[in-house]
Amino acid sequence: MAELSSPKGARAPIGVVFPARADVATLPAFARRTEALGFDELWVIEDCFLAGGLVMAASALAVTRRLRVGLGLMPVPLRNPALAAMEIGALARLHPGRFTAAFGHGVREWMEQSGAAPARRMAALAEVTSTVRALLAGDTITSRGSYVNLTGVALDPPPDRPPPILIGSTGPRGLALAREHADGFLLPEGCGPAFIARAVGQASEAAPRARPPLVVVYAWMRVEDDGERARLALRPVVEEWIERGLYPEPAAAAGIDSTRTPAPVRASLALDLAVVGDPPACAASARRFIDAGAGTLVMVAVGSDHDRQYERFAREVLPLI
Repeated sequence: MAELSSPKGARAPIGVVFPARADVATLPAFARRTEALGFDELWVIEDCFLAGGLVMAASALAVTRRLRVGLGLMPVPLRNPALAAMEIGALARLHPGRFTAAFGHGVREWMEQSGAAPARRMAALAEVTSTVRALLAGDTITSRGSYVNLTGVALDPPPDRPPPILIGSTGPRGLALAREHADGFLLPEGCGPAFIARAVGQASEAAPRARPPLVVVYAWMRVEDDGERARLALRPVVEEWIERGLYPEPAAAAGIDSTRTPAPVRASLALDLAVVGDPPACAASARRFIDAGAGTLVMVAVGSDHDRQYERFAREVLPLI
């Protein structure tokens, strides 16, 4: 990727995802290019059993100057909250205002493989998230919960600027937990504008607060001069997403009946779920996501040429948003 100065004009932060299966040795160079291209954030993915998310985040932060780095998701069954708070707090002190962490309950199969599957997944998610946030805020914690058990634990010292802690979820229970126990929530690919608006409403109704939740949204992205070519590149990704049936609420919001055999992805569905098409079409799609409530929009390039896709998005789409 060639260098590109930061785009001018106020807009919601736009980020990119470092592909989960990319060689982690390429992450430092990827982070530097992401910053040079003018993106605001870089998000790393912690999938079992690839690479540790906190190590990846620290590596990206160390080689950049202004880029915010996000980590999603950390499975709470694999994280002792005291140790998680120590590591997150260290990153916050080393790189103030540049790190965001997101927790999730973990993929059940992976947690069972790890011998760490909790009896009550949502309880574990709530307890770990709220405990980590409290420790980062400087509290001393003694807890006897169903999952978290600490005695007189406090960070020494806590960070001056505690980083945002999010919960990754699409279900109503998870969104309610995010509003009650976290600073906001992270939505995965496939959550289009209709679902984003619904999720923001559900979270706010579940636990009203003075401050609105932070909302980070991953979105599939493909920039092509030919809109049909962009949709064809997206098609296998969306069809697999529908077939796996992991996110029934976003699918329903997009008008998908997950109980039926997946049909070919229609053009309107692609536009509802992703940022695809020529540069003006991608900019218009990105604005729809942002207008629906995405406080930060994170691009997930579709295809093996993610470097080229991110560079083209930065050059031709960012100035239009």
